[in-house]
Amino acid sequence: MDYLYIEKTSFEIDRALEKKRISSVYLSEKKLSIGFGKLYLNCYFGTPNALFLSEKPVATEEFPHLNPIKGAYLKEVSMPYPDRVVELSLVKILSPTQFEKYYLIFELTGKNANLFLLDSNRRVKFLLRPVLSSVREISLKEEYRPPPLDKKPFEELSFGRITPEGIERSLHKYALYISPLNAKEIAEIYRKVGDLKEAYRLFMERHRKSDSAYLYYREGKPAYLTTFPYLSLQGLEFKEFSGEFPFSRAWEEFFRERVLKEEIEAVREKILRRLRKRKEALLKELSQLKDEKELLKEAEEKRRLGELLKVSLQKVKPGATEVELYDYGSGEKISVPLDPSLSPQKNMDAYFKAYRKLKRKAQVAAGRREEIREELVSLDALFELISSAEEIEKLKGLSGELKKGERGGKGLSLRSFTLPSGRKIVVGRSSRENELISLRLSNPWDLWFHAKGIPGSHVILKLKKGEEPTEEDILLSASAAAYYSKGRYSGKVPVDYTFVKNLRKPPKSPVGFVTYSGERTVWVKPEVFEEVLKPPKEGG
Repeated sequence: MDYLYIEKTSFEIDRALEKKRISSVYLSEKKLSIGFGKLYLNCYFGTPNALFLSEKPVATEEFPHLNPIKGAYLKEVSMPYPDRVVELSLVKILSPTQFEKYYLIFELTGKNANLFLLDSNRRVKFLLRPVLSSVREISLKEEYRPPPLDKKPFEELSFGRITPEGIERSLHKYALYISPLNAKEIAEIYRKVGDLKEAYRLFMERHRKSDSAYLYYREGKPAYLTTFPYLSLQGLEFKEFSGEFPFSRAWEEFFRERVLKEEIEAVREKILRRLRKRKEALLKELSQLKDEKELLKEAEEKRRLGELLKVSLQKVKPGATEVELYDYGSGEKISVPLDPSLSPQKNMDAYFKAYRKLKRKAQVAAGRREEIREELVSLDALFELISSAEEIEKLKGLSGELKKGERGGKGLSLRSFTLPSGRKIVVGRSSRENELISLRLSNPWDLWFHAKGIPGSHVILKLKKGEEPTEEDILLSASAAAYYSKGRYSGKVPVDYTFVKNLRKPPKSPVGFVTYSGERTVWVKPEVFEEVLKPPKEGG
């Protein structure tokens, strides 16, 4: 992000948080969230950087190294250096006559972004990552030094032959506060006014007077943040932010739509790859399972030969490799293979043993085939949930659930169904699954259903953000909740439904238990959902 946009944002943060007290500090990976009562100051040190206010933190892990600033008051937010460096001056009151000073430094310098906590003497108490460049090396307990700059104020620069292409290509390399995007905009203004100083003046004037932020999109993704509408970005879709904290809100949206979505996609794809691998393994195992009917047929043949030997055992000579016996069932003579190393009695026993073994194998194969089919159905439901999940922390917490099934624990038995509208519902079949789909893998705008006052499955109607379900969707989803409950055979069943955002998990409550608010209740017949379960008619 460029200096000028950071400057506007820092002014907003100063107004919003001045004299407010730090209540919490979270740092996870490259994300920092500092709580000031109901507001959080968030910073992202990855690429692209971000700095914005929000009502919820983007980081969630307590970070003890920054505990010294807890309880401190924010005195001032400033940009004391001519670079993308934001400084928070903090005061911690120890007693009526004693206080401590701290300085929190955000270096929003692209891929080299960093965080420093300084003491009252501006010596480093904490740094997010080592600073080991050839032009600046900073260690703990050393005095902080800002990133070096080799640029000059625009007014101190001299220019030779000026062209719009030259301005666009080179101005940002020499002029303070100017980014490549700013240089491109100044070049565009120059094309209209024909004078570089006037173009620069107009650019800075538009920046200073603007009280709105602009988020530009390229190919549907956030691409640029500016402090006024840029001529050089004409033709691109954009969104204007005005009112309270416009620059912070625009930066938050940029972060959530670009950075967080990219992180979510990466985590989601990692989980989906794991599920695909599991599905491939299950399908391979399924293809290699011998057909139960074939096994039973083979078992019956072993039993039949054993029975033939049993009634004609006196005809079997020791050491023979086969014996010809009359089969009264078919009326034909058949040849029965024998093991010459075994006695006639043991040959007979071997056939009955093979019969019992093949019969058990058929039973095991049938059971395993059903288990695999159950897990494949569950995997499809998981695919449905994970593909639409938009909260990264919930996705990250899924790995443990997957490992339980892979390590031989009780696997998941989720179900997903497509309603006539094309929307999907997901059904939990156990307490563990109910909690998984309701609290960890659904979005706040999805609808949650449960039979009122009756034990049963949680049902989630998957919706897109801002999408309204049809009345049929609601009634069929409620009918599914009734069908997968203890009230399946009770005529009409009352079913509560509400948005997932209204669900709560009380501390120390049993697995799968939730409380909810804002619900509505509908009375439905469980058998209505049976129509959804029926396979489609051929040709219809």
